Amino acid sequence: MNNDFPRILTLLRKERGISQKQAAAQLGVSQALLSHYEKGIRECGLDFVVRVAEFYGVSCDYLLGRSPDPGRKEPAPPDIPTVSEDEDRHGALLSAMRMLLSMSDRIGSEKLSGYVESFLKAAVYRMFRQVYRVNPRNEESLFTVPAPRADLRAAQQMEEAVTETEILSQDLCGERLLTAGQREQAALTTELLTSLYGEDGSEMLRLIHEQEEKLKR
Repeated sequence: MNNDFPRILTLLRKERGISQKQAAAQLGVSQALLSHYEKGIRECGLDFVVRVAEFYGVSCDYLLGRSPDPGRKEPAPPDIPTVSEDEDRHGALLSAMRMLLSMSDRIGSEKLSGYVESFLKAAVYRMFRQVYRVNPRNEESLFTVPAPRADLRAAQQMEEAVTETEILSQDLCGERLLTAGQREQAALTTELLTSLYGEDGSEMLRLIHEQEEKLKR
C-alpha cells in the first residue's frame, strides 16, 4: 500500500465529520485497527480498500492516490447516529473496566482476578447507594445494611483489595508465583494494549491520560 492511502483515509473520515470509532464500526474493523491504517502502521487488504471506497463514495484510484478526482459519487449512506458526549464517556469507562478484568484474567492468577473484581464491585455498590439517596423518596428497604456501616465496609473492601493486590504484585514481580508463560501474558506496552484488547485498550489509555491530567491539577 502506498503512502497516500493513510492520508486520504483519514481525510475522508474527517470530511464526513465522524469519529474514528464510528467509522470503524461502519467498516467492520476495530477502532485500533483503523487507527493503524490511518497512521500507516499496518497495511490493509484490497477488500478493505473496496469497502472504504463504497462507504465514502469515491473510487479506489482516488483512495490509492492514483487520481486526483474522487470519481463517481454514490448515494450517501444513511446518517450514522451521533454519539453524545455522555454516551462516549460512559462507553470509555465501561471499556476500561472490561479491559482491566480481561487483563487480570489473562495473567492467570485467580487471586489477582478476585481482588480486581472485589474492588470494582465495592466501588459500584458504594456509589450506587449514594446516587440512590439523591431522591429521599427512594425506599431504603432495598438495602439491609445501614448506610453508614455499608459505606465504611465498602470502603474497607476497596482498600483491602488494593493492599492485597499490591502485596500480590510484589510477589508476582519477584517471579515467585508466575510461570514463564504467565510472565509473558503480564508483559504490556501501549502498542500491546491496543493490539491485544483493541478498542478497550485504547479507551483504557484514554482514561489513564484523562485521570492523570486531573490529578495534576
